[in-house]
Amino acid sequence: MNTIRIPSLCLATVGLIVVVAVLALASGTRTSEAQGPIDMGLDMEITGNTASTLGPVDGCYELAWSGTPFDGVADWTIDVYVSGDTQSPLAYDAWVTYDNNKVHVLQGAPTDPLIKMPGAVNLSGYQVGQASFGVIYPNPPYNGIPGGGTLVRIGLDVGASGFVAFGFAKGAYISAPGSLHHAVTTVAAQLAINQDCPAGPTPSPSVGGAVEIHVDGSDGAADSGPGPETSVDPSAASGAGSSTWYYAALAGCAAAMVLAVVSGMWYARRRWPH
Repeated sequence: MNTIRIPSLCLATVGLIVVVAVLALASGTRTSEAQGPIDMGLDMEITGNTASTLGPVDGCYELAWSGTPFDGVADWTIDVYVSGDTQSPLAYDAWVTYDNNKVHVLQGAPTDPLIKMPGAVNLSGYQVGQASFGVIYPNPPYNGIPGGGTLVRIGLDVGASGFVAFGFAKGAYISAPGSLHHAVTTVAAQLAINQDCPAGPTPSPSVGGAVEIHVDGSDGAADSGPGPETSVDPSAASGAGSSTWYYAALAGCAAAMVLAVVSGMWYARRRWPH
């Protein structure tokens, strides 16, 4: 008599996808339980930054570069930081954009998306001009390090002189069991390679000049700076700026995968009964 066994790794993988999708979807639809606004920004000079501390934030840094072309070696290191929350993170989603003609984001060391969340599941992905750093704790223990500090340390391979603007296509943050999707303000930054930083204010957590994405739907009126802003309402927005629909699609795909596995198990039992 034949016995059909569904590999446990397959089921575990599907289960993980479901957990990630459901948690992410919940985070994008229940903003009323958020503890407060979170700043997710870029620091062009990492001195003083750790998982639990945040040194002076450099919104623009003048980098003297030797002129060696792209060689896969880190020429400079920057940080994605978080501030404004005292709790331990459960998940975050930081999609960093940059000029791929001048810098490349290294996928290996010193790039590290788990600084504030050791032992978490790393869902990061890379494409030309954008690195999406996604990390989540799908199950306890939640070992996230609380407070402001470095989320992601990014190694840059510099390949050309010039001005490079770093920003966020998306930014989302979840912390502490019981509090879900926070309102996130993303703060851009600039790297001036072998040239001077532009005159005027540089981006910082409290000063304008940054592209700000308010996922709570606020208009950013409290910010005094002139930087352009994009408002995203997680409960109603659509398009590339909305994490909600992205997470909804992820959850739908996970549900479809689960249905496929269950259907396969049912067919196998009918076709080859015990």
